[in-house]
Amino acid sequence: MKKIGITGTIASGKTSVSHLLRQHGMPVFNADGCSRMALHRGNVCYEPLVRVLGQDALDSNLDIDPHAMADSIFADEDKRKAVNAIVHPFVRESLHRFFHTQAEQKLVFAEVPLLFEAHWENEFDMICTVSCSKRTAVERMMRDRGYSEQEAEQRYRAAVNEDLQKQKADMVIVNDGDRKELERQVNQWLRELRKESRHGDQR
Repeated sequence: MKKIGITGTIASGKTSVSHLLRQHGMPVFNADGCSRMALHRGNVCYEPLVRVLGQDALDSNLDIDPHAMADSIFADEDKRKAVNAIVHPFVRESLHRFFHTQAEQKLVFAEVPLLFEAHWENEFDMICTVSCSKRTAVERMMRDRGYSEQEAEQRYRAAVNEDLQKQKADMVIVNDGDRKELERQVNQWLRELRKESRHGDQR
């Protein structure tokens, strides 16, 4: 099994890449989706998170509101570190279970936005960074997430350094074009991965 991490800058299109891979029948773990599970009552992370975030972060169902949490930790570095220290081990354990259930697969992917921040490089055999220009990222956040231009700029500046992500990656997908161009890059990458996998079987 080859374990491949997908990460990248904010609003770069990591989820779009994951979606295209799933369309090709590839198994893809979603770290953000797993993180959202941690916000629900009954999850092992819930009580520790409430102690960090406070009752103001709860929604009408008494689950933790992801938007309230994001606003809270965006403004407070210590709180962000405390939340990550609670959620990251839960997500990592879930990732390991996912790998175990996909043991028969030759190629397995995981979309992990905070891969480098969490120092999970050693979890993967290969890492792909999805990148786009700042202008593209800001426009996408305004269009898709309802941010003002100032909010989008702040989120972009707070994200991990794009050049560093590219340097650490084994593969870079540049997603400044349209959907067709992204599909072309993903399809070519997947062909190369499958070819390498076949050659590995023959050795």
